[in-house]
Amino acid sequence: MLLPSPQIIDPNGVPSLRWGVIGPGEIAKTWVGSVKAHTAQQVVAVASRTPGRAEEFASEFGIPTVVETYEDLVMRDDIDAVYIASYPVDHYQHAMLVLDAGKHVLIEKPISLRADHAEKILATAKERGLFAMEAMWTRYLPQSTILQQMLQDGSLGAPELFISQFCTDNRDVERLWTKGGGGIVFDMGIYPIAMAQQFLGNPDTITAQGRVRPDLIEEEVTVSFGYSSGARAHLVISGIASLPQVASCSLENSQVTIHAPFLTPSGITLGSKDFYPRESTWLDATGITGHEGLSYQATAFSDYVSRGLSESPVHSHADTVATIAVMEEILKQIGAEV
Repeated sequence: MLLPSPQIIDPNGVPSLRWGVIGPGEIAKTWVGSVKAHTAQQVVAVASRTPGRAEEFASEFGIPTVVETYEDLVMRDDIDAVYIASYPVDHYQHAMLVLDAGKHVLIEKPISLRADHAEKILATAKERGLFAMEAMWTRYLPQSTILQQMLQDGSLGAPELFISQFCTDNRDVERLWTKGGGGIVFDMGIYPIAMAQQFLGNPDTITAQGRVRPDLIEEEVTVSFGYSSGARAHLVISGIASLPQVASCSLENSQVTIHAPFLTPSGITLGSKDFYPRESTWLDATGITGHEGLSYQATAFSDYVSRGLSESPVHSHADTVATIAVMEEILKQIGAEV
């Protein structure tokens, strides 16, 4: 059993876009740090609504320009694209601001907390000839490009059963327990949900149960998806318990495991379906580790813009919206509010 080689876009083989940053919080620090270390992209300006934060951020990362307002940032002639890392509840407003200014936009996941807002963002970008993409960085990691090749050539056979869990005790992450901050399902659950989508497509049925606090913020969720093909997916998502972040799928001809933590650069194993399987494993030896893997999506974004694409070829607009709709349904079923 042989694994194909990863298809990694040369970061120096794509245009060096000039980026502005909206919302310089912790994830923006990680994104900018990875982009500066592993890509040819330029971060040239930053804006924040919190006094002093943009100046501190710019100083830390050597960003030449601090802009007082988001409105002023998106209108700058020296910016080609904007990275939005504000609270999820603000993504729709900020994305539309960027698109109204005629700029390409990369929106931190989740792209929105509402499926209709996600659809509006992406449709507006397409109508105006701009490129908009949710920062679903897992789709651009080396192991994901290996998986995508195998799924496309059909060698794995039809998917049967997908299992994944993303459980990390994040009780000290204030944003996850604040209305509008994303919550456990939209911030953490989006990863196994998107991975299930990559293997099996979008579900026909959703069954969810969970632990919900008195303030209607969810703590932990278990979800089952059903598909017309007969395939199944089972996910466990927790912000209060910690378990290995694993993802694996049984398919007609094989089994595939994305190594833990599956959402970062890790590895992939292809095996037969025997009790003692014959296996082939690829381990990531690029030197890009952990959340430095955010850099891959920035390079891909620039590549897609340079090719005149209207959406990501590995994460379509339709799939982006569908994932938001799935998460809305999960919260509805368990009685939580985002």
